[in-house]
Amino acid sequence: MPLSFFLVCELLDQCYNLFIDKKSCYGVITKWFARHRSYVDAHDTSLSALLSTLLPDKRTDRVYCIQAPSLERIIGRACLLGASRIAELAQYRQPGSGIDLADCVHRILTVTPSPGYSKKDLVTVEEIDELLHSLASRVRWSSPSIRTSQASLTPTNRTDVEFMYRRLSAVEAKWFTRLILKGYQPLVLDPHLIYQLCDPLLPCVLKVQDDFAIAIATAQVLRRRLLPNAGRRTPREQIMGTVKPQLGIKIGRQPWLKGRSIKHCLDMGHGRMSVEEKIDGEYCQIHIDPSKGDRCLQIFSKSGKDSTEDRVALHGSVLNIPWVAQADSQAGQY
Repeated sequence: MPLSFFLVCELLDQCYNLFIDKKSCYGVITKWFARHRSYVDAHDTSLSALLSTLLPDKRTDRVYCIQAPSLERIIGRACLLGASRIAELAQYRQPGSGIDLADCVHRILTVTPSPGYSKKDLVTVEEIDELLHSLASRVRWSSPSIRTSQASLTPTNRTDVEFMYRRLSAVEAKWFTRLILKGYQPLVLDPHLIYQLCDPLLPCVLKVQDDFAIAIATAQVLRRRLLPNAGRRTPREQIMGTVKPQLGIKIGRQPWLKGRSIKHCLDMGHGRMSVEEKIDGEYCQIHIDPSKGDRCLQIFSKSGKDSTEDRVALHGSVLNIPWVAQADSQAGQY
């Protein structure tokens, strides 16, 4: 049975409360995965959808073009709110209110639940993820890989978002709101812990292939090779060493911390450290596949987003680098 969105919202709610109290979420997260292990490991559960739901900030390839004001109007239509309820929904705009749009939605639906919500027809994580993926595929600022998947998806627009709100409970609507806005702040979950609990091989694979779907598929292949009954076993390190970078799939980058003074650097670091001088410019990751002709270049920005189209002014400079031009000419000879 697929994983219900409500179970994920329960985890997020518990973590949020602990974070506000300045307590660690480690125990709650590990216990949640242990309790729902059968759901997480089920063949019809999408780990990519689960990761995208728990770590929305990692999906830089998806752009929804929906901000709080427009989402507020969508929610108002979905919940058939009157003037007084619409005013209540907009209370997050008041300076110093200390609440966000998601809190307002939660409060309204707690008092008056959506008539479309049913415990017998819970929304799954996969349904949420498919809706958001389809929504992003129609936005020109989403990555090319997301946009090209549009043909295989059911067309989605903001009306579908309204229909989804009508199926959600108060807690689900709260976290769905934050998911669309791509931010759970101030809550920040530890990505490494989430990866490790989803699949012990994922943290290592994602360092080389920083794409949820690709990394999960790779981890599944590796796991089959690590099975005890798979005949003569190859050492784990040797099997992990077979994970190679692939053109078109960004490589996970190391985290950087910016030092503001020598004391600040010493306070942040411990043990052996790598220190780099800050220079003007912008980090990017460039993939070049000469076999693709004019479309041989792919640029990933620091956030991980495919920014090939945004950085079109750089294409000529990159392609004119001597070794790149030489590789391109050699590829053209075969």
